[in-house]
Amino acid sequence: MSPSYIDLNNPKMMEIDEMYYSTLIAVNYYREQEELILKNLIDTNINMNISVFYEKQDSYKTIRELTYHIGNVGVELKESNQNKQDIDIAAFSYNDAKYIRKEMQVNNEEIYYMYIYLTVFSKDKKELEYLLNKVEGIAQSRGIQTRRAYFREEQGFLSTTPLMINHNQIKNVAKRNILTSGLVSTYPFISSTVFDENGIFIGTNIYNNSLVFIDRYNNRKYKNANICIFGTSGARKIILYEVNNT
Repeated sequence: MSPSYIDLNNPKMMEIDEMYYSTLIAVNYYREQEELILKNLIDTNINMNISVFYEKQDSYKTIRELTYHIGNVGVELKESNQNKQDIDIAAFSYNDAKYIRKEMQVNNEEIYYMYIYLTVFSKDKKELEYLLNKVEGIAQSRGIQTRRAYFREEQGFLSTTPLMINHNQIKNVAKRNILTSGLVSTYPFISSTVFDENGIFIGTNIYNNSLVFIDRYNNRKYKNANICIFGTSGARKIILYEVNNT
């Protein structure tokens, strides 16, 4: 099966069966994250496909290259007569390489190349532009810098389909090294929604603020209809009793 109509003439978006698609490429983000960086994006109601690719690198080869880089940059810093901006950039690269090598040698961290793509889609061009700006703002608030995949919309779209395609024409832009501890922050499965059609309101999900409705009398889904409520003193807990008449 294939779409009946595909338009790739617009460098800013692609159209498939009257639906417009545009891809954002994450080009930079903090290596050390304490929280899930994709949580705010996943919690939104924006129509969006997210793909995250990981490529594990050879630790021995990486440490060897880092050591060579540290030695060369260290010599340049000692002998450099360039302007202050060039020295600052070289010093940042030098310290960054030393940090990565230390984490790999001392804390047994592994290093990966990571690629993040976000494809936003809508039936209206103006709405698509609005959603793109909104996603860019949310991503920036989480320390993620994005770039629009102009003239590479087809490659971006393919990279966010469930086909495991990390297209070569955009992966060089998205490539970013990250340590094992940083990969935890990209875990995409935040929390599942608990909603039964005939359920009663229990409360809100603390992870994504969604409403929780449970039909505790659904014997097919819940084998035991009993429920237990925990809370601090004065929290106005309600105790429910299950009475079985035989």
